[in-house]
This record gives sequence, structure tokens and C-alpha cells, in this order.
Amino acid sequence: MLRKSVKILIVVTVLVTLISNLAGCATPAPEVIEKIITQVVKETIKETVIVEGTPQVIEKEVTKIVEKEVTTIVEKVITATPLPPTPTPEKKETSITILVPDDPPSFNGVLTFTGYERVVQELVMLSLTDMYPNYEIYPELALELPTVENGGVVVDEDEWTMDVTWKLRDDVFWADGEKVTAEDVIFTYNAVMDPDKGIWTAAGDYIDDIEMIDDYTFVIYYNTIWPAYLQQWSMAEGYAIFPEHYCDLEQGYASWDCNENPLSNGPYILEEWERGDHLTFVRNPNYFEEGKPYIDKIYVQVVPEASVRKTMLSEKTADVDFWAIGELANELEPLDHIGVSKATATRWLVHLWFNLAAYGEIDPVEFPHPVLSDVRVRQAMRMAMDMESVVAGVWPDGSIKYIWTEFFRPPYNECDIPKPVFDAAAAAALLEEAGWTDTDGDGVRECHGCTTGAPEGYELALEFTAWSEFGEVLILAQQLMAEYLEAVGFDLTLSQETGAVLWETYDNGGLEQNGLFDMVMWDDGYAGSDPTDYIWCYFHSDAAEPDACWNTWRYLSEDFDALSDETWTVDEEYRKELFCDMAELLDEDLPAIPLFDAADITIYNNRIVGIESTVNAMVTWNVADWKIVE
Repeated sequence: MLRKSVKILIVVTVLVTLISNLAGCATPAPEVIEKIITQVVKETIKETVIVEGTPQVIEKEVTKIVEKEVTTIVEKVITATPLPPTPTPEKKETSITILVPDDPPSFNGVLTFTGYERVVQELVMLSLTDMYPNYEIYPELALELPTVENGGVVVDEDEWTMDVTWKLRDDVFWADGEKVTAEDVIFTYNAVMDPDKGIWTAAGDYIDDIEMIDDYTFVIYYNTIWPAYLQQWSMAEGYAIFPEHYCDLEQGYASWDCNENPLSNGPYILEEWERGDHLTFVRNPNYFEEGKPYIDKIYVQVVPEASVRKTMLSEKTADVDFWAIGELANELEPLDHIGVSKATATRWLVHLWFNLAAYGEIDPVEFPHPVLSDVRVRQAMRMAMDMESVVAGVWPDGSIKYIWTEFFRPPYNECDIPKPVFDAAAAAALLEEAGWTDTDGDGVRECHGCTTGAPEGYELALEFTAWSEFGEVLILAQQLMAEYLEAVGFDLTLSQETGAVLWETYDNGGLEQNGLFDMVMWDDGYAGSDPTDYIWCYFHSDAAEPDACWNTWRYLSEDFDALSDETWTVDEEYRKELFCDMAELLDEDLPAIPLFDAADITIYNNRIVGIESTVNAMVTWNVADWKIVE
């Protein structure tokens, strides 16, 4: 048998590709190696065979399975051990710190107005509308602003009534996942208007009914024409909408737990409140404005001392200080990291408010104040103080202006109210006429024939309280004013008090609501351009009841009430006449002395963009738009 040796070269190319996890690395060149292996293969060969039964010999192809040694060429890629993938860096949490001198009384901006409750309220709560710095009202929970033009407002001039239809957004949720609906609006209205547990609200007496049409539509039926209807449920007025399924109506609007533990539908959620120290707010991931808010966490830090707040701002351990005084802003603004935002309009007016009822009483008729119930004493006090010199002495940069009338803002600043004349001699003479003389020569006048009901010999002594959080400049103004008054025979005790104590509710012992003061000095002003509700709240007789509003001076005037009641009209020319008549009456009766305006200034770390001071709301009005740019 003939065997033929056949050497078969089988070339097998094996390409092993290893995928590198190192981005940007080049692929290594392969290394060629030879390797001899034994394989089992099928092979066809020719064999010589004898045909059976014959002597014939032939060749025949047959296939056999044999083992062969085979030389194989292998390309092999040699690489280093791959490194683990580089982790994607986590997004750095952003946070800022807002400074306040005191704890907010609650998250309800209607019950009190220290300002601090509205700062935190803007973080977590929404209302139907809010107001831009230029006085333009914009929808918040509302889908649009109802007007006569779009059919949202229907006026019946014959009956002098109006119906307002509100439509709500359908994409706003409470933090627990429930949708915000018209039920929440009506629930809030009913809580406010509850005769036993509610409070007075703007135009509350002018609403006959409120009707829910569907989940996102309701109608308010007014029994009169009210021009400021867009501000009735506005964050500019402190009115937030509360959740029907969360707040306990039995507890009452002024006392329910959700005033201090709110359920958010705003840009942030209250995470923690350590009283006397700080509040922590975290970003609401379900806020209806997609992508907002931009800042992850906000701390509201309670820092009573102005000097400490200043240090924190300068050392970058705090970011925002609102209602700052001009001197502090001027001092810090040169620092590279400090920005200053000043409101472009004026709203705030500082007053000297007089208690016309006896200390601790709320009825000025039955219990008149032994000194201040005589208008001649109040008029003499205004004559005795050179307020232009006081303002110039405290604010030499001219940033604060002397104001002497309630109606100093357009369009109702056209009244001809003469500027008071400083005349200490005339003030002394008027006090003599009112029965206050200094018979013992100690420099303090006593009652000798006064008509206030004070006993004979009662000294012309008063406590003069200033709002402490306004800052040192107000205390300096207080001291200068006291010097003028003491020069004509007053004996004054100067004190300062926080807004939380001054403006607490009647049941909770608020000093003003309970009549526990002689005269106080602080500022306030109305949002927008319509003073109707503000003037009612501070001077109407119906607002003199405890917690009805802020006529805590107990000024009672039928003439003023009649003028105020006439202002509910859309006749603007007539309204201007009415407000001027009121200005003249207030100038004569003098339940309070207007003193000077107050600038709205915010000092902030300029790594934050979007901060804009406004007199129509608190600085956090647009907090969802703030960004950090490092």
C-alpha cells in the first residue's frame, strides 16, 4: 500500500478584539505568533487495490479521518489591564442663606405683617395673582386675569354689582400629590370669612357668594363694584390659598396648624424649623414651572443683631439681607462680592401712631387716653418737631424724604395738604390752651384744666416705642424726635420692640391689638396703586375692633367712614376727590403723624442673579427665578 505524505498548511486567523474603556486611547498593534497543534481532519487519498476475482490492479480515492500536526499562525492583541471607567461627577448642591432678625410668626401673611412671614410664605405658597415691581398684576394660580374684555368680569351698572369668573391652572400640585383646585380657593375663602374663627379681608363684606363651576373655575358675586378685585387673593396682599384636604377648618383660619406647618404648592418645601435659629427649605421637584427653582436649598437664618448680619454678609457666610438701611448698603457695596438692589418705587411711610384709648383699653369713648385723646396735644407734638432736620440728620445722603400726608403716591398725590411748620413756641402755646402747664418748674407739664379726663396734676408723660427691626437709624430718629418733644414739656420713656410682639393677634397678647402702648413708630404702605383697603384698614371705625384690621389707635370718625365707604366705585375722578377729602380730614384729626418714607433695599451676594427689590411684595417674590453663578 502506497502512502503519500501530505503536509497541509492550515492558516487560521483569529482576531481577538478587546474594547478599551479608556476614552481617547489608540488601538495597540497585534503581535504575530506561530503555534503547532494536532487536529483531527478528513483527508482524501488514493490507494492501489486488486479487483476482487481478477488479477487487475487499480487506483481508488477514499476518504479517511486522520490526525495531523498543523502549524497555526495567530494574531494576538496585547493590551494593558483596562482602568475602571471615570465616574461622572455628581451635581453640586446649591444653597443660599437669607437673614431675618426674628422668627416669622407663621406662614400666613394676613394675620401679621412683620415681613418675615411673607418672605417664607413666598417660598412655599401660591395665590391667584402676584404683582411685578412695576405694579403690573400677573396670574399665579390663575390661568389668566379676568377682565371685562375677556368676559371674566360682568358689571351690572343698574344694580351696581359685578361678577368675576376665575379660571385656574390645572397643572399645580400640593406637595403630597393632590391637585390644587377651586375647592381649595373656596375652602380658604370660607375659613377667612368664618364669623367666629375668621378675620376681616379686603372686600369680604362686598361678596355675596362664591360658586364653584368645575374643578378649575369659580365665580365671585360682588354686591358692589370693587375696582381692586385682582388683588383680593394676591400674594402682594399676603393672601395665599390653603389646601382643603390638609388644613383643619375646625381650628380656624387664624389658629390652624397649617399656618406653621404648611403644605407646599410653591417652589420650595419646608424641611425644618428650629425656632430662634433657622428654617430650611428644599427644592420642590414637582413645582409647576418646569426646571424651576434653580437653587436646591434655602436657609432662613434668624440673626437679631444688625452687626452680626453685617459681618455675615461681608464674610460671605450669608447671602441676602432685605429691608436693609441705606448706610449699611453704602458701606458694603464697594466689596467685590456684594450687590445692592433698590426698589424703583416708594411705598413705605413711617408714622407716629397715637393710642386714643387709655393704656390697655380698646374703647376710646368710654376710656379715652389721658393725654393723647385731645387732638390739640397731637397737633402740638407735630408743631414741636422739626422733622426735616431730623430726616436730614439721620439720612444726610438724601435717600429718605420727609412726608407729611397719607396720599403721597400717584395717582392720588394731587391733594393740596400744606407742609407743617416747625414752631416750638406755637406748640407750647397750644399745650397751654389744652390745659397742660408746668407749675413746679421741673420741665414737665401737668394737667391743670385738661379735658382728657386725666386727674389734676397728671404729668404729660408717655412711652414712645419704636420698631426695633427697622434698625439703628430709626432709634436715632426716635431720640432726636424725643429731644424736640421734651423741650416743650413732655416726659418720654423710649423703648423698642419687635414686630412679632407689636403685631401679634389680640388673643395672643399683641401690644397694639390690646392697646398696650401710648405711641409707636413704624412703617407700612399699600401694594400696587390702590389705597382703598389700606386706608380702610388703618382708619375706618369698623377696623378698630380687635383683630378686625389695624386701626389699633381706635380712631373713630363718622365723617371719615362716610368718605371711605364711597370709594368703592370705578369713577376714578370721583375717587381722587374722596381721597383728597380724607387727606384733609386726617390732617386735621391727626390720629397719626406721617413722618418720612423708607427705602426698600436688599443687600445680597452677587453670586446670586435674579434678585429684585420691590415695594409690592417681599424680596422672595421671584425666588423661583434666582440662580447661582459662581
